Amino acid sequence: MSIVQLAQDLGLSISTVSRALNDYDDVAPATKARVLKRAREIGYRPNPGARRLKSGKTSMVGVILPAATDGVRFVDSVASSLLGGVELELESGGYSLIASMQTRNDLVRETALYENFIKGGWVDALLLVRTRVSDSRVELARAAKLPFVTYGRTETAEPYAWVDTDNEKAFYLATLRQIDFGHRRIALLNGPLEYTFARLREKGYMRALAKNRIQLDRLLMLNGDLNEVSGYALCRSLLVSAQPPTAIVCATDAMAIGAIAACRERNIEVGGQISITGYGNSSASAFTNPPLTTIDHAVFDNGRHIGQSLLRLLRGEAKPADIHYLEPVVLVPRKSDCPRQ
Repeated sequence: MSIVQLAQDLGLSISTVSRALNDYDDVAPATKARVLKRAREIGYRPNPGARRLKSGKTSMVGVILPAATDGVRFVDSVASSLLGGVELELESGGYSLIASMQTRNDLVRETALYENFIKGGWVDALLLVRTRVSDSRVELARAAKLPFVTYGRTETAEPYAWVDTDNEKAFYLATLRQIDFGHRRIALLNGPLEYTFARLREKGYMRALAKNRIQLDRLLMLNGDLNEVSGYALCRSLLVSAQPPTAIVCATDAMAIGAIAACRERNIEVGGQISITGYGNSSASAFTNPPLTTIDHAVFDNGRHIGQSLLRLLRGEAKPADIHYLEPVVLVPRKSDCPRQ
């Protein structure tokens, strides 16, 4: 349906409908709400080319999704939930999310893809996910003077808008639960330390050990990809060591599922002889055998906060330094972890 037909359907002038859709202040709030409601009902979408020519804006937010390390999946359920929350909020504000994905974990190439978004004038703002400790994408977006929000934090002296999960607390809680169960040899299967979230999860794990005066054993701290294959391989290496762990906390549910498979292969009972915890409360976590104890981090709500933050920046309602959301985490106990035998 064109804007002419939408205006006829509502009994309003084309000018009024256009200004309502573009959030002009001279349109009464009730009229604006009526226009937006009807536009959503009939699936009206403005012509992006026409809008761009008229306003110089694209009404698009760009994101490059991290590479799937197993070479099979495009995005996992966690990324899907996050993007769903972002899109829900952006759509209500007249924006859409345009996503691409690189085929390998390469920060230089990923930065170049964002640069294409910027130079091509394809987007009005950027979403940066899976932040690194030192992240060239942040500097690129800042230099381009383009609004952006990061999902995760990075080490930079300049203020920027971010939404993050309390990764440190998540792994403090997960490790503390194993300590309360009587475990002392607790392994950490973590992601690459170039990522800020991995550093924070390691920090939470170490803080829980230190609080309980448990000596840190670096041989129990392993880093790998965030998938089942890596979790399986890392767990296997621990199980054949001279002093295997009695508990394992994993950076993702996928890694935990891989670790469960490695234990099963050696006839080690998960939730009986060894304790395993995941992170993410993924769609698969409740259906593993045994069901996986995990950390829920409300990823859909994370996405909604990201979308709301992007709209605030795009509308000039807030400065980057004003937008910081640290999302809470909740431990979800199931049957994969247990007291030390």
